[in-house]
Amino acid sequence: MRHFKTLTLLSAAAIALASSPALAQGPKADTNQDGQVTQAEFSAESLAKFQSADLNSDGYLDESEQAALRENRRDAHLSRKFDKMDANGDGAVTEAEMKAADTARASKRQERRDEMKARFDTNNDGVISDAEKQAKMDARSEKREERRDKMKSRMDTNNDGTVSEAEKNAARDMMKAKKGDHDEKRGHKGKRGHEAKLDTDQDGRISQAEYMSRADALFLRMDANGDGVLTKGEGKHRKGKRHSRKHRG
Repeated sequence: MRHFKTLTLLSAAAIALASSPALAQGPKADTNQDGQVTQAEFSAESLAKFQSADLNSDGYLDESEQAALRENRRDAHLSRKFDKMDANGDGAVTEAEMKAADTARASKRQERRDEMKARFDTNNDGVISDAEKQAKMDARSEKREERRDKMKSRMDTNNDGTVSEAEKNAARDMMKAKKGDHDEKRGHKGKRGHEAKLDTDQDGRISQAEYMSRADALFLRMDANGDGVLTKGEGKHRKGKRHSRKHRG
């Protein structure tokens, strides 16, 4: 007898796969199935996605259509997770498949632990000695000290070797101003960041031209080697680099 996972993740994904009009498939990006995606193919897929989201076909995505697009994005994300767990593709997740997914996640965690251990184990003897631990701690302390020195140098505007109260206040004011600019660009004042980036004229709607301009910029960013085509893993590689920078210690 099959055991079905009843968590929201899977039920929502299954419903989305079966019935959500938001997940209506446009043309696959790799239309000629040659294993790579050209900019023309990428643009065609992006246009199809825009037209699918533009429910009233007026050439703009209004607030309600943008909200639906966000919901579709979440549904697609859940669907991908579901598909990864549904190893045999029968539309259901068995207990064995859930255990396999758990095993795969545990394996990835162990890989990360092994990578961290390898960074500590500088003499590659398979053991992390107290000296190696201390060396790693010292290296981190040095980096923190370097960051403090750089910050102090930026704050010490008159270069007298000390940071006065006035210089501290000036630095705080500058940081607040930068944070305000950052929040406004990301749309933290009434609009979600992703849509704020698309809505370049800030009229509350996303035109087809704005959407396609963003798609072109995304293709160029994903095309790591600049050869005009995306091959398997190229976009993921760039995303991974951003993620690693974000969590770098």
